[in-house]
Amino acid sequence: MFSHVFTAATYLFFAAFAALAVFLAGVFLPPSIGYQVRIVQTGSMEPAIPVGAVVVVRPADAYRVGDVITYQRIGDAEATTHRIVADEVIAGVLSYSVQGDANNAPDAAPVREHEVLGKVWFSVPYLGYVLDFVRQPLGFFLIIGVPALAILGEEVVKIRRAVRQGRAQQQPDEHTAV
Repeated sequence: MFSHVFTAATYLFFAAFAALAVFLAGVFLPPSIGYQVRIVQTGSMEPAIPVGAVVVVRPADAYRVGDVITYQRIGDAEATTHRIVADEVIAGVLSYSVQGDANNAPDAAPVREHEVLGKVWFSVPYLGYVLDFVRQPLGFFLIIGVPALAILGEEVVKIRRAVRQGRAQQQPDEHTAV
């Protein structure tokens, strides 16, 4: 019974691990893969996108008023995710006025088209906390190491059981007359 439950848990772990790996790949890989995964650090887009959410961002052919975009100004270390509230051409460059849903006014400076990383395709609330935790040594060990050790332990038990069964089959039967 225990082995069936453990096997089901193993498959569930691998499915969760695969999903987590996809999100982690988006965090660490360059944007050239076609999407980016960003962890929301502030509450400026609440309640639509809470702190700790993961946003998956993809470049789009065009951006419109109402779209939630992620942009990074030249020289800024961090990207920002806000909603486009207006667009205009400034000095021949398409620019967007953006505002966080929780903010009472648009950002002071417009976002130029080349600063836009992409449109938010979807978000997953609170997954950012998990990704941040997994990036830490303790989190990596607990999320990856402990289940891996449990799977290894299960395999060792299976091997020992098979070896014992093999030895039992090789021993002569004591009740058989020689």
